[in-house]
Amino acid sequence: MKSRVLSKRSTVPGKVPTTAQIDLGELAINTRDGKLFLKRDNGNGAFTIVEVGSPQAVASSLGLGAFAYGAVGDWTIAADANGNLRFFHDGSARMRLDPDGNLTVSGDITAFGAP
Repeated sequence: MKSRVLSKRSTVPGKVPTTAQIDLGELAINTRDGKLFLKRDNGNGAFTIVEVGSPQAVASSLGLGAFAYGAVGDWTIAADANGNLRFFHDGSARMRLDPDGNLTVSGDITAFGAP
């Protein structure tokens, strides 16, 4: 006998579940957008909805904050699963900042200013 497990789902573009609509451990799917969500216990009595697998979700789980993914001019900044913050210029990797604070730069370096 086959079993089917269905998660809460929506076909409305852009719709994200609220913390009141799903329980801890339950998944919600937006089949129109192809996004998966879960309810996160923040450990302080508060709950949030997290998009599973999004760069913002990965950055948040690594404690990198809200600006861990985004575009600034020709620069794109992304966090990877190892906790590295990667900087791209016109799609090419230029810098990597690891969780220990080590900065790796490709190409020529010009530094100026004071700490």
